[in-house]
Amino acid sequence: MFKSISRFGAAFVSAIALSLPAAASTFSIDYSDLWGGGQPVPTEQGWGLNLIQQGDVIFATWFVYAQNGTPTWFSATLNPTSGSTTWSGSVVFVPSAYYYGGAWGTPNPPAMNVVGNATITFANVNAGTLSWTANGVSVNKQISRFSLRAPNLAGKYLGGMVATCSSGAGLLIFDTLNVSQSGSNLTMTVDFFDSQSRQTRCTYTGTLTTLGRSGSVSGNYSCAITATGQATNSGTFSLSNLESGINGFNANYSGSDQFCSSQSGRFGGVKDVQ
Repeated sequence: MFKSISRFGAAFVSAIALSLPAAASTFSIDYSDLWGGGQPVPTEQGWGLNLIQQGDVIFATWFVYAQNGTPTWFSATLNPTSGSTTWSGSVVFVPSAYYYGGAWGTPNPPAMNVVGNATITFANVNAGTLSWTANGVSVNKQISRFSLRAPNLAGKYLGGMVATCSSGAGLLIFDTLNVSQSGSNLTMTVDFFDSQSRQTRCTYTGTLTTLGRSGSVSGNYSCAITATGQATNSGTFSLSNLESGINGFNANYSGSDQFCSSQSGRFGGVKDVQ
């Protein structure tokens, strides 16, 4: 079934498939985002956590209030300590020195003081636990990504799905990808030529859910020969760890149909310049 070959040729398509938009981090899931306290969505007001990941390092800053009500900032440079899900580092505090109107409030930058340690353990792409100490005070908080805006994925792409079946067979649905979006409802169509050189279209319909800069889609799909409308297969699919930008989008893919009970791979596309 899905052993499909684009009109561009198998070798060329495989090379393009490998060049689908990559996450900002090649080390792990990209945890860069604005995070807040509470799960499955942030519910605690008055504090927040910024995570910026570059490769195998995360720079964290969090804004809280001290016991006397003073706004306070801490930072930490975190490194992986257990695979790619647990990250730890020293907590740094910078004494007050106002910066307003383009000038420091003191002649010299204030010294940075190490006041404790921090560990973030991620349960999944969207949630985790922050544990930290500062000057002898320990804090443990559940955290999750904070959403500001959902992405608009509508557009024309070169892309589709590359995956493997549980049987070990390779799956390829890859060529012209068109995405339409209405609110959280997505329709994605991939037009390609199958192994018998027949023009075929697969249509994926699902609901987009976002949390911070990450998203997921779940729904159904069906494929048919374009000229005759003859159905070839249909099933369910889900996209996770979806990331998008001006150059395209990418996600982890899983699916199932009557030919393959378990599909696993990637879905995404490079956005057309027009």
